[in-house]
Amino acid sequence: MKKSELKSIIKECVKEILFEEGVLSSLVAEVAVGITKAQSQLLVESKPAAAPKHDEKFLREKKEEAQQEKRKRLMETKKKMLDAIGGDKMKGVFEGTEPLPNAGSTSPHSPMSGRDPSDAGVDISGLFGLAGQRWQELK
Repeated sequence: MKKSELKSIIKECVKEILFEEGVLSSLVAEVAVGITKAQSQLLVESKPAAAPKHDEKFLREKKEEAQQEKRKRLMETKKKMLDAIGGDKMKGVFEGTEPLPNAGSTSPHSPMSGRDPSDAGVDISGLFGLAGQRWQELK
């Protein structure tokens, strides 16, 4: 018997066992059941690891306390700095000033770059009167 003949016979036998006798379908079913069990065990194991609700409340309170402490330190730092430079000396330093026209992060390629943001622009309301009836025809 030649190797190629034996190969085709073995291939046919394997197909018959896998498909016709249901070995493949039972194997897939067993794997699916195993995966389902493994996932449910992981879910059951992870549930006790979750913090109880009273711990959430405790953590929230701790977080609020930390934020209050941070605010308190910030206010103390501000007060120390104002005392160091003389709080009244710096009062009203920026009165009467206006923001820079190019303040912000506008792109230099913007069509409005180099223009004053408070500029009203060009009044085009007269264009409609000049065009008269032609404007209505263009619509």
